[in-house]
Amino acid sequence: MLHARKRIEIVVEAVQAEAVTDLLDRLGAPGWTIQPVLSGKGRQGLRRGGDPGGVFDNVLILCIASEAVAQRVAEARDELLGARPAIVAISDCSVLRGEHF
Repeated sequence: MLHARKRIEIVVEAVQAEAVTDLLDRLGAPGWTIQPVLSGKGRQGLRRGGDPGGVFDNVLILCIASEAVAQRVAEARDELLGARPAIVAISDCSVLRGEHF
């Protein structure tokens, strides 16, 4: 049996990841995963991570959550985005273990 949930994806500078995950925790997210972003291209051109200091590295924060949590994330738009550059996407997904999310 499949269970409907929301997939929240946030691309943010690595130095901002802790602030974003703290916010997700406060909003009731059941958990999250952080993955490094090796490179990407967008409005501001090509961006590659991996510099020695990690100053320009981005990460992808992935969270699977209930509709209610996703709504709280959307409502926290100003706190989530603020002055930080970020990409936020919320989409429908299905999971096998609904009790985990």
